[in-house]
Amino acid sequence: MVPTTSTPTPAAPPRATAPPVESVVLIGPTTYEVHRADRVVGYIDIVGGVYVALAGPRYDHAVEVRQSIVLDTAVAALLAPSAAA
Repeated sequence: MVPTTSTPTPAAPPRATAPPVESVVLIGPTTYEVHRADRVVGYIDIVGGVYVALAGPRYDHAVEVRQSIVLDTAVAALLAPSAAA
């Protein structure tokens, strides 16, 4: 019998963990900050049972663009291209 030699399969290089393209972070008891690609695109305030989407990188200058009873809908309003304009 002829011994066989095998070459080990090289391990794949570790992938760098990319930051999430979009993220929503609770920054206060009733306020979320919405990010896209490492920049702030807006904020969401909880007022009663309503999520109020405010577009803009600074909270004190952000403009209301949508109200919704669903958080995901408010987030989508801030991530839409027209909200950034």
